[in-house]
Amino acid sequence: MRMLVILLIALLPAGSAMAQRLGMSITESSMGDYDADVNQALRAGIEFASLTVFWDEAEQNGTYAADPDWPAIANSYYPGKGLGLVLSLPVIDTVTDRRPENLRALPFDDPQVLARFEPYLRAVLERLQDTDLVAISIGNEVDGVLQTAQEWQEFARFFAGARLRVKALRPQTPVGFTTTWGGMQGPYALAANAASDALFINYYPLDAGYHVIAPTDISNQLDRMIALAGDKPVFLTETGYPSGGCGSSEAMQKEYLQQLFAALESRRAEIPLVELVWLHDVGDQATDYYGQYYGESNPCFLSYLRTLGLRSFDNHDKPAFEWLVNR
Repeated sequence: MRMLVILLIALLPAGSAMAQRLGMSITESSMGDYDADVNQALRAGIEFASLTVFWDEAEQNGTYAADPDWPAIANSYYPGKGLGLVLSLPVIDTVTDRRPENLRALPFDDPQVLARFEPYLRAVLERLQDTDLVAISIGNEVDGVLQTAQEWQEFARFFAGARLRVKALRPQTPVGFTTTWGGMQGPYALAANAASDALFINYYPLDAGYHVIAPTDISNQLDRMIALAGDKPVFLTETGYPSGGCGSSEAMQKEYLQQLFAALESRRAEIPLVELVWLHDVGDQATDYYGQYYGESNPCFLSYLRTLGLRSFDNHDKPAFEWLVNR
């Protein structure tokens, strides 16, 4: 199923006053049964799911013509599962500009870009009329494309206008865009978040060569995020730890999850949403696709991607997932 599905479950212990919602990106196992995969995640008490709808795939010649029409499919599926939805509209996705091709030469703040974005937005939201939207992200790891101060300023102006249009349709839904944790600490991302409802941050403890960092520093990293956010909440929109990447193991993956949950326990108000990546490891075909998409052949990067799942590709629990279910 070509959509990113994030399943969110309650982190809230009994008697606590505020819930933290934990997300899990649902990658399919080798069984090829998505509903069965969702049911695996439901073992952990799921409340919310998520959907990604790429603009350049959903629009044909200026008209919404998504095929498959994932928002309509999601609207018919997730409410029946008792799941809300986190919606991603990534006009930028990591290293790729996902606007329709005839818009990519324009600066993001060109009026034509926002004018074309609005009907795409409306078409998606109309198809999700029965779905409870938990959050909307307009851009995924945008720091992979935006480099200069001017590019960030142009995107920030576009985002402010796009957010207003979302709020006119779904006024209670938090709206933001994701960056990597490294990108958020750069010179431009925080200012570009002036209009956002929360800082949407993707965090993976890796060094520049994609070797894992020991899972012992998560509390310090979360405190730095909270300090940077000021009076805004932090949405930890992606975090994960490979079980077989360079320098890692299944035991370290489980330890990362334990350290993360322990750190989140005292930070419920500041970090109300967390997404874990992924439910299942990915197979050879998906690993090759991601390597090509990101233009990265580093074996440590590929092994990190391949083993991010909390369950194996052949549909077995890893220790981290067993701990998550039984926590």
